[in-house]
Amino acid sequence: MSLSHSLMDNYLVLSKDSIEVRYIEGDRQFAEETFIALKEALIFLSDYFCLKELFPSIRAILVPDRSEYDRLVVNLLGVNIRTPSDSSRIAQPQKTDIVFLSPSAYKDYSVYKYDPKEYTRVIFHELTHVFEEYLTPDIETTPVWWSEGLAIYLSKQYYEEEIIEPVLKSISEKLIPDIEEIQNNIKLCYIWGWTVVAFIKKTYGKEMILKIVKECSNGNVFGIFTEDAKDFEKKWKEWLLESEKSNIYSLKNCDNLK
Repeated sequence: MSLSHSLMDNYLVLSKDSIEVRYIEGDRQFAEETFIALKEALIFLSDYFCLKELFPSIRAILVPDRSEYDRLVVNLLGVNIRTPSDSSRIAQPQKTDIVFLSPSAYKDYSVYKYDPKEYTRVIFHELTHVFEEYLTPDIETTPVWWSEGLAIYLSKQYYEEEIIEPVLKSISEKLIPDIEEIQNNIKLCYIWGWTVVAFIKKTYGKEMILKIVKECSNGNVFGIFTEDAKDFEKKWKEWLLESEKSNIYSLKNCDNLK
């Protein structure tokens, strides 16, 4: 028996085609929700990134508590995290595995409340990370703001108040951070990174997003489209401030960002 399987002796399995969901007894409903969302995300992302081959098999593990989350992230995924992990951490991808804190454990072990739509977006977000790692030349050099911005953008997590409200407030006060500030602040990476991705899509098209993912090997995202970073930043801020054109101000228009 492999180490991978021995670490999950007590888990049940829901598996079909290239998707496997491991879960504990009593979590069948969430396992089914996870499977459906993974399938939808797999189809969407394969199409978005123009894959010609079938994506490798995906495995998701729904864990019942914080200690089990930490155990599998460290021992199964091999990701070095501080334990016990922060209650805001509910998912961790590595290659084609993703460990999720089960929504059944949110009340006791996380800062989040379960919402079906938000949970689906979390799954899309994490699978975006899996696709990016699969496609990019060197994931270790990829800037956090780009990876998180791309995942939030493609998963539509910009619908959620904790993402969109700080952006709206800063735009209204004309206090948009510089890109260098975003790069150096993990919280700003999550809040603002997706707006940079959205602007790249609007200005250069989806093809540029694919080019960055598939060709950026040194962390210099702006070097891919050969525009001066300061000039780009000026145009991005102008776009954000032109609220009617940017579609940032209205959640009902956010679909148009794609």
